[in-house]
Amino acid sequence: MDKVENVLKFYYLATKVKYLVRGGWNSEHWNITKCRAESVAEHVYGTMMLAIGMQQEFKYDIDLNKVLMMLAIHEIGENIIGDITPHQNITREEKALIEHKAVREIFSNIVDSEYLYNL
Repeated sequence: MDKVENVLKFYYLATKVKYLVRGGWNSEHWNITKCRAESVAEHVYGTMMLAIGMQQEFKYDIDLNKVLMMLAIHEIGENIIGDITPHQNITREEKALIEHKAVREIFSNIVDSEYLYNL
């Protein structure tokens, strides 16, 4: 039962990006006038589809599965820290520190968390 519980905890933490709107993508910062800004999850999905399309069209010599895994988790820290933008006066170094801590927390329930973290 512990393994199932670990997966469910990971799933809960990892899927909160469905409800997180991308912070800097609004009319205040980028003159975006869409009636609805995309969620972080939509952004992640879009980057994955872009990678698939690019690989299919240009036949890059890459490990597409690894690329897709990287893209699937590249914003996962935002589940805890939110979508920090340059407009919030947080340095890149500060953001990296808090985001890495958040990523470690999210992956803490997964057996091979170090592999995911290193991606």
